[in-house]
Amino acid sequence: MKLRPQAIFSFIWLVFFIVWVYLATDWRLQARLYPWAIGIPMVFLAIVQVILDLKGYVRKESADATPVDFQFSKGIDPGVARRRALNIFSWIFGFFILIWLVGFTIAIPVLVFTYLKIQSKEGWAISLALTAFALVGFYALFVRLLNLPFPEGRVFTWFAA
Repeated sequence: MKLRPQAIFSFIWLVFFIVWVYLATDWRLQARLYPWAIGIPMVFLAIVQVILDLKGYVRKESADATPVDFQFSKGIDPGVARRRALNIFSWIFGFFILIWLVGFTIAIPVLVFTYLKIQSKEGWAISLALTAFALVGFYALFVRLLNLPFPEGRVFTWFAA
Protein backbone atom coordinates (compact mmCIF):
# COMPACT_ATOMS: atom_id res chain seq x y z
CA MET A 1 0.00 0.00 0.00
CA LYS A 2 1.21 3.41 -0.95
CA LEU A 3 -0.23 6.69 0.30
CA ARG A 4 -0.80 8.76 -2.80
CA PRO A 5 -2.63 12.08 -3.26
CA GLN A 6 -5.54 10.22 -4.83
CA ALA A 7 -5.96 8.14 -1.67
CA ILE A 8 -5.90 11.24 0.53
CA PHE A 9 -8.51 12.93 -1.68
CA SER A 10 -10.73 9.84 -1.60
CA PHE A 11 -10.34 9.59 2.16
CA ILE A 12 -11.41 13.22 2.60
CA TRP A 13 -14.57 12.47 0.61
CA LEU A 14 -15.17 9.35 2.71
CA VAL A 15 -14.97 11.42 5.90
CA PHE A 16 -17.27 14.04 4.37
CA PHE A 17 -19.99 11.49 3.56
CA ILE A 18 -19.66 9.76 6.94
CA VAL A 19 -20.11 13.09 8.71
CA TRP A 20 -23.00 13.98 6.41
CA VAL A 21 -24.83 10.74 7.20
CA TYR A 22 -24.01 10.94 10.91
CA LEU A 23 -25.27 14.51 11.32
CA ALA A 24 -28.62 13.53 9.81
CA THR A 25 -29.27 10.79 12.39
CA ASP A 26 -31.04 13.16 14.80
CA TRP A 27 -33.26 14.72 12.15
CA ARG A 28 -36.87 13.80 11.49
CA LEU A 29 -37.28 10.95 9.02
CA GLN A 30 -38.55 13.31 6.34
CA ALA A 31 -35.54 15.60 6.69
CA ARG A 32 -32.90 12.88 6.84
CA LEU A 33 -34.27 11.01 3.83
CA TYR A 34 -32.13 12.93 1.32
CA PRO A 35 -28.81 12.80 3.24
CA TRP A 36 -29.27 9.10 3.86
CA ALA A 37 -30.46 8.21 0.36
CA ILE A 38 -27.42 9.89 -1.15
CA GLY A 39 -24.92 9.61 1.69
CA ILE A 40 -25.10 5.91 2.57
CA PRO A 41 -24.39 4.64 -0.96
CA MET A 42 -21.67 7.28 -1.28
CA VAL A 43 -20.01 6.02 1.93
CA PHE A 44 -19.77 2.54 0.43
CA LEU A 45 -18.52 3.85 -2.90
CA ALA A 46 -15.96 6.05 -1.15
CA ILE A 47 -14.71 3.06 0.87
CA VAL A 48 -14.20 1.12 -2.36
CA GLN A 49 -12.40 4.09 -3.91
CA VAL A 50 -10.09 4.50 -0.89
CA ILE A 51 -9.21 0.80 -1.02
CA LEU A 52 -8.49 0.99 -4.75
CA ASP A 53 -6.36 4.10 -4.28
CA LEU A 54 -4.41 2.57 -1.39
CA LYS A 55 -3.73 -0.56 -3.43
CA GLY A 56 -2.37 1.62 -6.21
CA TYR A 57 -4.94 0.67 -8.82
CA VAL A 58 -4.55 2.95 -11.83
CA ARG A 59 -6.99 2.93 -14.71
CA LYS A 60 -5.50 2.30 -18.12
CA GLU A 61 -5.36 5.42 -20.23
CA SER A 62 -7.07 5.08 -23.54
CA ALA A 63 -7.17 7.29 -26.58
CA ASP A 64 -10.93 7.71 -26.28
CA ALA A 65 -11.00 8.88 -22.65
CA THR A 66 -14.25 10.53 -21.67
CA PRO A 67 -14.34 14.31 -21.79
CA VAL A 68 -15.26 14.55 -18.11
CA ASP A 69 -11.88 13.27 -16.93
CA PHE A 70 -10.08 15.96 -14.96
CA GLN A 71 -7.33 17.14 -17.18
CA PHE A 72 -6.46 20.44 -18.70
CA SER A 73 -7.22 20.56 -22.37
CA LYS A 74 -4.28 20.37 -24.68
CA GLY A 75 -5.75 23.10 -26.87
CA ILE A 76 -6.30 25.66 -24.11
CA ASP A 77 -3.68 27.66 -22.27
CA PRO A 78 -3.27 26.26 -18.72
CA GLY A 79 -3.70 29.75 -17.27
CA VAL A 80 -7.08 30.12 -18.96
CA ALA A 81 -8.11 26.65 -17.81
CA ARG A 82 -7.15 27.44 -14.21
CA ARG A 83 -9.05 30.74 -14.34
CA ARG A 84 -12.14 28.96 -15.63
CA ALA A 85 -11.88 26.27 -12.95
CA LEU A 86 -11.50 28.91 -10.21
CA ASN A 87 -14.45 30.79 -11.66
CA ILE A 88 -16.83 27.83 -11.50
CA PHE A 89 -15.62 26.78 -8.04
CA SER A 90 -16.23 30.35 -6.87
CA TRP A 91 -19.81 30.14 -8.11
CA ILE A 92 -20.29 26.78 -6.35
CA PHE A 93 -18.86 27.98 -3.03
CA GLY A 94 -20.81 31.22 -3.35
CA PHE A 95 -23.97 29.15 -3.76
CA PHE A 96 -23.14 27.16 -0.61
CA ILE A 97 -22.59 30.36 1.36
CA LEU A 98 -25.80 31.86 0.00
CA ILE A 99 -27.75 28.73 1.01
CA TRP A 100 -26.26 28.95 4.50
CA LEU A 101 -27.09 32.64 4.81
CA VAL A 102 -30.60 32.86 3.34
CA GLY A 103 -31.76 29.25 2.80
CA PHE A 104 -32.59 27.26 -0.33
CA THR A 105 -35.85 29.02 -1.17
CA ILE A 106 -34.16 32.38 -1.69
CA ALA A 107 -30.72 31.12 -2.77
CA ILE A 108 -31.94 29.18 -5.82
CA PRO A 109 -33.60 32.07 -7.68
CA VAL A 110 -30.84 34.49 -6.65
CA LEU A 111 -28.12 32.16 -7.93
CA VAL A 112 -29.93 31.36 -11.18
CA PHE A 113 -30.56 35.03 -11.91
CA THR A 114 -27.08 36.28 -10.99
CA TYR A 115 -25.39 33.47 -12.91
CA LEU A 116 -27.44 34.16 -16.02
CA LYS A 117 -26.93 37.94 -15.85
CA ILE A 118 -23.30 38.13 -14.67
CA GLN A 119 -21.60 34.98 -15.94
CA SER A 120 -23.65 34.14 -19.02
CA LYS A 121 -24.53 37.76 -19.90
CA GLU A 122 -28.08 36.77 -20.85
CA GLY A 123 -30.81 39.30 -21.49
CA TRP A 124 -33.35 40.33 -18.91
CA ALA A 125 -36.21 38.36 -20.43
CA ILE A 126 -34.44 34.99 -20.52
CA SER A 127 -32.86 35.57 -17.10
CA LEU A 128 -36.18 36.39 -15.46
CA ALA A 129 -38.01 33.57 -17.26
CA LEU A 130 -35.46 30.91 -16.30
CA THR A 131 -35.30 32.24 -12.75
CA ALA A 132 -39.08 32.00 -12.45
CA PHE A 133 -38.97 28.50 -13.95
CA ALA A 134 -36.30 27.42 -11.43
CA LEU A 135 -38.25 28.86 -8.50
CA VAL A 136 -41.56 27.30 -9.57
CA GLY A 137 -39.87 23.97 -10.31
CA PHE A 138 -38.08 23.94 -6.96
CA TYR A 139 -41.19 24.93 -5.04
CA ALA A 140 -43.48 22.48 -6.86
CA LEU A 141 -41.14 19.51 -6.53
CA PHE A 142 -39.51 19.90 -3.13
CA VAL A 143 -41.96 21.98 -1.11
CA ARG A 144 -45.36 20.93 -2.48
CA LEU A 145 -44.86 17.42 -3.89
CA LEU A 146 -42.19 15.98 -1.59
CA ASN A 147 -43.09 18.25 1.35
CA LEU A 148 -39.45 18.56 2.39
CA PRO A 149 -38.72 21.04 5.16
CA PHE A 150 -35.85 23.39 4.43
CA PRO A 151 -34.21 25.24 7.30
CA GLU A 152 -34.19 29.00 7.33
CA GLY A 153 -30.96 30.77 6.54
CA ARG A 154 -28.70 32.09 9.28
CA VAL A 155 -29.62 35.69 8.51
CA PHE A 156 -33.22 35.03 9.51
CA THR A 157 -32.25 33.23 12.72
CA TRP A 158 -29.81 36.00 13.67
CA PHE A 159 -32.39 38.74 13.30
CA ALA A 160 -35.34 36.75 14.67
CA ALA A 161 -34.02 36.88 18.23
